[in-house]
Amino acid sequence: MDTEEGTALQLGARDAGGWRQRAARLLPALRWARRYSRGDAVADVVAGVTLGLMLVPQSIAYASLANLPVQYGLYSAFVGTMLYVLLGTVKEVSIGPTSLMALLTLQTCRGLPIEFVILLTFLSGCVVLLMGFLRLGFLVELISPSVTSGFTSATAVIITVAQLKGLLGLSFVAESVVENVELIARNWRSVRAPDCVLSLVCCTALLALRKVKDLPVSPKRRALRQALWLLSISRNALVVFAASTFAYCTHDPARPLFALSGRVEPGLPRLGLPPFRAELGNRTVGFVEMVQQLGSGVIMLPVVMVLANIAIAKAFSEGGRVDATQEMVTLGLCNMAGAFVRAMPTCGAFTRSAVSHSSGVRTPAAGLYSGVITLLALKFLTQYFYFIPKACLSSVLICAVIFMIDYNIVVRLWRRDRGELCIVALTFVVSVWRSVELAVLSGALVCVAATQLALLRAPLHLHVVKSAAGEAVRARPARALLYLNCERAAARLRRAAVGRRVLLVDCGVLAMLDYAAAQTLASLIKEFSENNKLLIFYNASTEVLNKLEQVEGLDARALRARDVAAALDMTRAPPAAAAGETADAALLA
Repeated sequence: MDTEEGTALQLGARDAGGWRQRAARLLPALRWARRYSRGDAVADVVAGVTLGLMLVPQSIAYASLANLPVQYGLYSAFVGTMLYVLLGTVKEVSIGPTSLMALLTLQTCRGLPIEFVILLTFLSGCVVLLMGFLRLGFLVELISPSVTSGFTSATAVIITVAQLKGLLGLSFVAESVVENVELIARNWRSVRAPDCVLSLVCCTALLALRKVKDLPVSPKRRALRQALWLLSISRNALVVFAASTFAYCTHDPARPLFALSGRVEPGLPRLGLPPFRAELGNRTVGFVEMVQQLGSGVIMLPVVMVLANIAIAKAFSEGGRVDATQEMVTLGLCNMAGAFVRAMPTCGAFTRSAVSHSSGVRTPAAGLYSGVITLLALKFLTQYFYFIPKACLSSVLICAVIFMIDYNIVVRLWRRDRGELCIVALTFVVSVWRSVELAVLSGALVCVAATQLALLRAPLHLHVVKSAAGEAVRARPARALLYLNCERAAARLRRAAVGRRVLLVDCGVLAMLDYAAAQTLASLIKEFSENNKLLIFYNASTEVLNKLEQVEGLDARALRARDVAAALDMTRAPPAAAAGETADAALLA
């Protein structure tokens, strides 16, 4: 009885341990909450408040970039940060509005009511959540770093050109870089001098404050160094506050000095289901037609969202290891929940993650405090958002994204791999002239095509070797034998075997072999046999050993031989099966 009770207790403890592990996988907060200390709490409060001071003006600027009322940027800034506290795995990641998401939202929902933006947020979350459940994170690996660099740099250029009108005090609607430049040139006489001066002051202040943290300060003056660092990372909030205060003090309702953001809906967002119908023109459209209006953005935006978020998570995670499935599930839930408070699409931002990291963040709990700051801003400050000059918001956006342009990759790839440089250039040009979605798709397809071309041209090294059987040819296929290159390789083997009886194929660096190549090899073996020639495969790598053993007609005895002599010796020995049959026949006789 005691033994049975002990076994039952062990099984119960094992079940409890398994339940805790499953719960910790679903809610990563359970992993760090048990060892959360007072020191961790203080560090997270500092990091969270610092992040909040950056997040509020950023969210307002990104809403403006997406051509949305500024409060929608703040609606998007608190749900993701708070939900990530429970579900996130990387402490530095902050889910919220980003320049890339704002630009893609603008391109997808241009000219459509706000209900389409909210539905896009919800559908993007559903797609990302489904990708997480199906473990489709590997699809992101199809998008190479060259493609990522190309569309990121192009995004920075597109945003900069689009915000030039704000710097100049102009107001118009444009859909492309070329159209923006044309409209600026056409409306040049309408440029407002006060907005230009304010833009110049704001950009100068933002760029100067960015460098404040790098001023040489004695290590002994730690307080001063921390103060300069805090001043630097809070530059967006400080500049927006200063510009808004000046605009408020000089405001003349009859003749305003600057172009202002305008009235902002006060208070917290109302909770409600995502809209599945909307008014478009003079008619009501249903869910299906809304999805049709959103088009390819329903798929492409989630893919870019996952790409950006996992890249940031990898950059800041310990050892570069990321639970991609959990990150996708979390990102999907954050966007789905955001749609219930009328948020625009969100994901992680590298700048915010870098600020969290430099702030000494200990756990994802820092997102709770930055979310609280956003809620306080929505509750008590929305009436003052009216006085934020558009020139100031444009300055914040431009000074944030110009550093996303990757100049260095051009020099590196010019020296090392000009083919990859062509992919960067293609992605950049397509992004600027057409759309980011098309650029990502075309860049990924070109990368796949380049890989296929490399496999098509996989080298086949041929050498003449001396052996006990006389002169023979040794072939060494590299990379892979696939449907792309198997016929080409077979033709070269036929030509190499002319005038010689033995041809050996060294499979030591052969990593891939598909069905079409196996069939081609079987035909080649049969052809050699009919011509009284030997085709010997040896030194097979572990990746293709089993597949080679299944090729019809192939003598598998030499596959594990490591050199030419051993391979020839093995093929000259009688097969084991035949030797066994001879011995059995002798015994029967």
